[in-house]
Amino acid sequence: MNRLRKVIRSTVISLLGQGVTWTSTLILTIAYGRFLGPVKFGELYFAITFVALIGFPIDAGFNQQLTRDVAQQPSKALQYVTNILCFKVVLWVVLYGCALLLCRLLGYSTEVCALVTICGITLLISSIANLMSALHYAFERVVFPVVGNILEKGLGGLIGVVLLAKGASIQVMALVLLGGACVNMLWQSAWLLRLVGIPCTFDIPLARKLVRTSIPFILYGGLAVIYYRIDTVLLSLMTSTAAVGWYGAAYRIFDTLVFLPSVVINAIMYPVFSKLSAHSQTELKTAVEKSLNFLLFCCIPISTGLLVAAPKVIGFLYHRSDFINAIPVMQYLAPGLLFLYINSVLTSVLISTGREKKITVMAGIALLFNLGLNLLLIPLFQQVGAALVTSLTELLLMIIALMFIPRSLWPIGSVKVGFKSILAGLVMGLVVWFQQEKTLLAILPVAAIVYFGTATLLGTIPRDDVRAFCNSIPLFGIEQETPSLALGQDTAVVQREVE
Repeated sequence: MNRLRKVIRSTVISLLGQGVTWTSTLILTIAYGRFLGPVKFGELYFAITFVALIGFPIDAGFNQQLTRDVAQQPSKALQYVTNILCFKVVLWVVLYGCALLLCRLLGYSTEVCALVTICGITLLISSIANLMSALHYAFERVVFPVVGNILEKGLGGLIGVVLLAKGASIQVMALVLLGGACVNMLWQSAWLLRLVGIPCTFDIPLARKLVRTSIPFILYGGLAVIYYRIDTVLLSLMTSTAAVGWYGAAYRIFDTLVFLPSVVINAIMYPVFSKLSAHSQTELKTAVEKSLNFLLFCCIPISTGLLVAAPKVIGFLYHRSDFINAIPVMQYLAPGLLFLYINSVLTSVLISTGREKKITVMAGIALLFNLGLNLLLIPLFQQVGAALVTSLTELLLMIIALMFIPRSLWPIGSVKVGFKSILAGLVMGLVVWFQQEKTLLAILPVAAIVYFGTATLLGTIPRDDVRAFCNSIPLFGIEQETPSLALGQDTAVVQREVE
């Protein structure tokens, strides 16, 4: 029960913080659409995507490994930070140069190359911030990454909207994003260094181990980034900048809605999975089912809403007729969001149980499938084809992940929850469909009431889960504690308690 209370408390803290960052990101996205238009928005979206595509090894190989290993052995925190930080900086120097060179060789405009230059620096700063977040999560210190993200997204959204309203260029907006990343990185670094000390010693044996054991993570991360982002590059080469803007307008909303698995699985449950996998398969399966139950319950109405109310969503957010081509993109991305939520749980199970080589195979298959289908469908259907391929790729990954996970860990109990959530989502979708003449702000509360009411009547969430949640409510405070791990490992690495 103590662990459940800690998980629920961390989840609530993260969701509250994510509510602020999600709102800031959404407001900034609206401002992009209304003040920049699809062409300029497409240039900025392409630059961010291009840099992420080239710079994937900086984040892909180390953060999950760091969280898992330090969660199990806290005394190694300082050594891991020092070595991984050195790796990230060296990799960034090489990849940043490659990104700038490749951008010019592909013949992109001077304006786009300037955006890539700025976004490349943001990549390094964000990567360092993500490193600090991974270590905070290992110690279950959720509040510091949450506050850091609020500072980054909140300041970026506030300053960005004001500057866009005054006619700021996309280069200025790229600098705003860089400034927000710097604030986040400095905040998290200050608190982390207070906890573990100053990184100072490069451990060669540990470095060799990290290089060897990170290979599956790097391969998976690289392949995953390619099949997630290659569609944007293909669109830029095979269609128009406007098509990239339409795709980016819908995909940015899709990306923003991934916050739930990022919070619940990557930030909170992944360290828990890692600890439970070392001593209790039964408890691990229970944790997996509870996590998936929550994500299914939350994601099904979101996906249904995107599918049925896409015209209302695009019209409300961008308020420009030239974004109408983003509507079918959002509708074809909607099922992929549900598959992605499920995949976040299944992938975390594979990694936490030491089966990271399996996810490399998954990513390789997905890349071949995604690339081949994109080359076929983008010339025919442009941005809509890319959206369809994204959803089909997530479906394929879900099927493969279920094949790789031991049957003893299959979340069988979540099937019932998923089925009932789908029934409640269908009822909600019908209600939304018959309210098309109303505004989005009028539709949303009705849709929420219908979904939650139907889900309650169907008994979608097991009573034991509801009871456990209610019993944990008094512990929703955000005070920080000295990390207390289930396995009782040495926590002498924590040099100072956070006040």
